[in-house]
Amino acid sequence: MSIQAWRTSGKGNLDRVEESLPPLGPNDVRFRVCAISLNFRDKAVIHGGWGRAPTKGRVPLTDAVGVVTDIGPGVSRFRVGDRVCTTVMPAWIDGPLTGDGFIGSPGTRTTDGVLATHLQWHEDTLVHAPAHLTDDEASTLTIAALTAWHAVVELGAVQAGDTVVVQTTGGVATFAIQFAAALGMRVIVVSRSAKKLAKAMALGATDVIDSLAASDWEREVMRLTQGRGAQLVIDMGLENGLARSLAATAPEGTVAIVGVVQTTSHTLDIFAVMNGNLRVRGVETGSRAMFERMNRFLVVHGLRPAIDRVHGIDAIDEALASLESAPFGKVVLSFADA
Repeated sequence: MSIQAWRTSGKGNLDRVEESLPPLGPNDVRFRVCAISLNFRDKAVIHGGWGRAPTKGRVPLTDAVGVVTDIGPGVSRFRVGDRVCTTVMPAWIDGPLTGDGFIGSPGTRTTDGVLATHLQWHEDTLVHAPAHLTDDEASTLTIAALTAWHAVVELGAVQAGDTVVVQTTGGVATFAIQFAAALGMRVIVVSRSAKKLAKAMALGATDVIDSLAASDWEREVMRLTQGRGAQLVIDMGLENGLARSLAATAPEGTVAIVGVVQTTSHTLDIFAVMNGNLRVRGVETGSRAMFERMNRFLVVHGLRPAIDRVHGIDAIDEALASLESAPFGKVVLSFADA
């Protein structure tokens, strides 16, 4: 089967190429791609970043939703016509993360991703898309939603009535706001944009902090919580942000590090961690089982992703550039008119 795909040139741009899919294996699922959402790591793969040159010869991007067009004779989890979402760590099916869980992550320097008109993946590497979401909405779940779900729910660090602090209003953050609010938690959102903070309130935030007006936002968290602090702080890896996250966390609380925006490392204040009995936890997206639990939650609560903008597939460069403008929620590429 002939398809269209986009491969990295190694010079910071993409080449559109015509390729053929291999014969259908016994457990393969072939699907037509309907929409793809973008993540900051995509820019590093295509344009270079974090000290690495642009990648050459790879199909980039990770988050996609599509409609199944054909299945191998051994496929049991999907039928033709089903909508499917891709997974970011296809080898991590369930249970704790191991080293093997990182094998085959798509849209990286070592493994082809999803920027193509059609894809063919093993059935174990896909999940059903929530029926109530549009294609554009369902495309946003693979990395941002799953990371937020892992931090807010799967860590088991908070329960109804607890306080969660969410930094920024990007893709992971907007999902974290909605998950925490749906579970009856108090959600404090920190951002430099008053306009985005207003949108965060509409998503379910209880309180907001303008970090331009209050650069020491951790003190404002303490004021809002009457000196108790937050049981969970979602840390985005901002410049010098970890120290503030620790200072905003209640004793026995958790700082969940879900992103790496900073360009340099900063010393961890071990006294704050020790004296507060704090837990500092890295959050690496999630397993397929987590993804499936999250999707059931989305359906039950009728939650919908926050999408900042949708671009046609021919506007890939513009869509990637828009990530630099700190969008509210996700940026999506649509194949609707392709």
